[in-house]
Amino acid sequence: MDETRHVDHGKALMIKAALIFPVVWILLSLFNDVSFLDSTIIAAGLWLISYAMGDLMVLPKMGNMAATAGDFVLSFLIVWGGLNLLGYDEALGEALLTAAIITAGEYFYHSWLLRTQYDDAQV
Repeated sequence: MDETRHVDHGKALMIKAALIFPVVWILLSLFNDVSFLDSTIIAAGLWLISYAMGDLMVLPKMGNMAATAGDFVLSFLIVWGGLNLLGYDEALGEALLTAAIITAGEYFYHSWLLRTQYDDAQV
């Protein structure tokens, strides 16, 4: 069964971008001296990977709680790993805070996706 047959991917991606990019920009660039370019690279990677893995694969099959928990782990790993790869030391706190705030928003984003975009998804 194709659970994503009615998903408006453009709309879903834009809403997800509106959640992820400002959080990453504010927490990393404004408060932690990460360059705007580096924080944009991290946000873009997080945006696309979490949409493909969490919102298209996990959410329709396992529900909001599993997808939200997975988003926390994925957000933390991408932000922490991205910061380390880009040469920022001591990125653990920034990665945890960024992941926590994004995860809080993801719970509501997932609720919207399940309510408006998916057919036959596990709620």
